[in-house]
Amino acid sequence: MAAPTRYFKAALAAAVIIAAPAMAQQTSQSPLTDEDMEIVRKSKEIAESAQAAEMPDWLRTDNAKFSAAHQEAKELVQQLQQTDPTMKRMDELAKAKTRFSNQKVVVFASRSLGSQGLKDLLDMASGNPDVLVVFRGIPENANLGEAMLEIQQMAAERDPVPNIVINPVLFTEYNVTSVPTIIVRKEQSVLPGELPEEVARVAGLSNPAWLLRQVEAGTDGDLGVRGPVENISEPDLIELMKKRFAKIDWEEQKRGAVKNFWNKQNFRELPEAHKDRVRELDPTVYISEDITAPDGTLIAKQGDLINPLDVAPFTQAVVVLDPLDEDQVARVKEALPRINQVPGVTRITYIVTRLDREEGWDSYTKTTDTFDAPVFLLTPDVAQRFELEYVPSIITAQGRRFVVEELADRRNEP
Repeated sequence: MAAPTRYFKAALAAAVIIAAPAMAQQTSQSPLTDEDMEIVRKSKEIAESAQAAEMPDWLRTDNAKFSAAHQEAKELVQQLQQTDPTMKRMDELAKAKTRFSNQKVVVFASRSLGSQGLKDLLDMASGNPDVLVVFRGIPENANLGEAMLEIQQMAAERDPVPNIVINPVLFTEYNVTSVPTIIVRKEQSVLPGELPEEVARVAGLSNPAWLLRQVEAGTDGDLGVRGPVENISEPDLIELMKKRFAKIDWEEQKRGAVKNFWNKQNFRELPEAHKDRVRELDPTVYISEDITAPDGTLIAKQGDLINPLDVAPFTQAVVVLDPLDEDQVARVKEALPRINQVPGVTRITYIVTRLDREEGWDSYTKTTDTFDAPVFLLTPDVAQRFELEYVPSIITAQGRRFVVEELADRRNEP
């Protein structure tokens, strides 16, 4: 519901955003938040543009095309990234493609070297900051997160920590098919996505000292095999990820994410009103220091009192209720004809304190059908700005004040 909330704030314009409702009595302290201060700077411009142009179609909550579908899709991707082990690591894999790409000496390794072979190689790399140890991937059936953690732990056991990375791209670009293989590269600046040029390589050695001496002596190219080599036991990580992605039931993932969407929402429930009450809120804010535009133009000076209702009219009624309470729904419906007659009200916005988690989207749809309009979840800023205490509450504006009307539960009355 994050997207509808943003639309809601935009529709309320400066009147809600600037407002930090307080009772008529003012203090010497400014109640403006940083957000409020920024918007106060722009309030005159907002008011002028709002009066000069109609609200764009995409901003209208009563537009038939109005939908939170794009936000639902975003939520789906985010939830998949949080819950699917494969997707969790994709960011790390992307970083692995470029990490340490300019290291002078690259030692290509694999678990096929055995524990002692890896130990010797990592001990060597620990004392050589110019050396990068690179693996092609993880074991075929290994958990991606656990396998990457294993590599990190191997590095952390040494001081200083050696440079280790999983990067199948390096194996492919330098055509490495056996391990250990050491490549010395030119020390050169390269463009993003490019790799330094190879100077010389050797296979079968775990220490680059010999190869570096050959390079210093002017020898370059492929210097052959100088010791025992092993096949690379790990598959290419990118290819492995492609296979794993191909096996994911995306429809099932989507169904799960949609089903769990409402379980992850934070509902801000309020107690039910048991007596009729009408409160007036003065949204006037005190300017504690001069506010100027970037060009130095004074927007508001210290000591000014600004009422957002003087800047932009509040042309809607905001109804806040618990839609799972049938009596509250009935009370609101009964009050709708009267609400529509309030001077200045051109539309009604519905905000709910909760929905049925088990029913999920069915509960949301049922509520929107009940009022034939979009509904929005109550957010902390709206609850705070209008000092909401009970539901159902109806928020309107009269003159320079907001009016909050609470509708009492009359079920127990004679």
